[in-house]
Amino acid sequence: MKKLSLICMTVLAISFLASCRGPQGPQGPAGNDGNANVASSTLTIHDYDWIWSCIYVDADGHERGQYGVTIDYPAINNNVYNYGAVLVYMDVQGAWTQVPFTYYYHQKIDGEDCLFAASIEVATLSDGGVCLFWTESDMWDVRPETREFKIVAIEASVYKDRSDVDYSSYEAVKEAFQLAD
Repeated sequence: MKKLSLICMTVLAISFLASCRGPQGPQGPAGNDGNANVASSTLTIHDYDWIWSCIYVDADGHERGQYGVTIDYPAINNNVYNYGAVLVYMDVQGAWTQVPFTYYYHQKIDGEDCLFAASIEVATLSDGGVCLFWTESDMWDVRPETREFKIVAIEASVYKDRSDVDYSSYEAVKEAFQLAD
């Protein structure tokens, strides 16, 4: 009986000590209000992530085509795909530019500084992702350099009520939906 009492008192003591809290610290700073119906991420697409697709071979035997990359993005669900919005922006010299657009840039080829124009396009996938396409104006096989992209997926319940937002501006979208960078 003494053994049973000792076990019970030990269990009670451990329970009591485990439920005790230490001193409470000061309140932390307030966090940003979020929006559970909007997902946003910044992604780095490295030069080696882009995959070449030959579309045709010209009369001189040169392959013509485009580079592409597929990005899984689970926030693009059926509701977002069918009724919401998927926005993609590319970092162009520190400013977020909405895709699709034509991008003019310099790149060294065989030691020479060359001016290029590329069309950057996006296709939203119904199963949760996007495909980005990089097509040079002359469809040459010039691999894109490492680039930063932002993807924003907006649920239909929020998107339908916000016709006041300039969706071409990432800064306007960030402010309207309280997105953290």
